Amino acid sequence: MKKLRIVYRKVKQIAVQANSERCLVLRQRWAISFLELDHKNKNIINIDETWLGMSDFRKMHWRPMDRNWSVKAKAVSPRISMIVAVDKFGNIWLSLT
Repeated sequence: MKKLRIVYRKVKQIAVQANSERCLVLRQRWAISFLELDHKNKNIINIDETWLGMSDFRKMHWRPMDRNWSVKAKAVSPRISMIVAVDKFGNIWLSLT
């Protein structure tokens, strides 16, 4: 009978598309054009949406040496959506659904 050696290792992470070079450049170009606007007579509202679609946020876990180190995504059903808005005066609007 083969004896399993169990160790504690880091979980493999998948690259996030939001931080690709293309997305970083697009965000920078948007920020530059946004800062060039005349903000004196305008109330700018910044709105962002995100969601929580998983329930397992482990960075490391115990596994036998000969097994896969990835973790299956455990979906939250229904997912939790968050929408936040901030204006130039500091007012904040928040929606959780």
